[in-house]
Amino acid sequence: MAARAGTGRGTGRGKAVLLTQQKGGAGKTTLLTALAAEFARAGAAVTVVDLDPQRSTAAWHAERCRRFGNGHGVHLAESAEWRARSDIQDAATRADWVFVDAPGSADTLGKAAMRAADFALIPCQPSMADVWATGATLKLLAEARLGHAIALNRVPPRGRVAEIAAARLAELGAPVLEPRLGSRTAFAEAFMTGRGPGELARPGRAGVEIAALAAALAAALGLPAAPLADVDAGLPTGGARNGRAAEAAENRV
Repeated sequence: MAARAGTGRGTGRGKAVLLTQQKGGAGKTTLLTALAAEFARAGAAVTVVDLDPQRSTAAWHAERCRRFGNGHGVHLAESAEWRARSDIQDAATRADWVFVDAPGSADTLGKAAMRAADFALIPCQPSMADVWATGATLKLLAEARLGHAIALNRVPPRGRVAEIAAARLAELGAPVLEPRLGSRTAFAEAFMTGRGPGELARPGRAGVEIAALAAALAAALGLPAAPLADVDAGLPTGGARNGRAAEAAENRV
């Protein structure tokens, strides 16, 4: 299903994308930082705004600065509840992409972020608990009249759970981006070390998947398919790699 386009609320050339999900543990911050690093890797000016009380995005950025000596293409914008809307809009005048880590609850701060954003991306794991929670998030976004799409996250390598979740989300009228992110250790490693999957020595399938999702996000916002940098997955080539052995090797990265 195609992503639902928004009207565009940023005051500048950049696009402000809100990462939001009412249910905790959906991988919201890991997805946000992976996308931020991916667009920065492609040469875009990227800003992240951390409105979540846990401050995990800010911690990731600090780790990134320790590793690279600076944000390596990603700027962290500090904000506070009373000025969140203006801070997001101001960041959009200085960056190509602004990724906003929304608070988990639908409080005043979360609603202010919705009013400032151009688009919302909702991570959803393939479980009914996540699907049900996503329904509540979709209601809030509809009330805010904010364009949005869902990204299926932490999809297991086998089984039909992703298809079942996608079907139930479709029943809710939820736009689901086609690229899916697998349940891969590379996403966790990248987050722990202040990087994105594409910046790892062996990005593996995680690098390929986040690049595809970044391109789909750009398309959802009516932007040309980003000239994203090629990803060397670092997977073995040649020889027979099939069946369970191949699947297990790809899932490890």
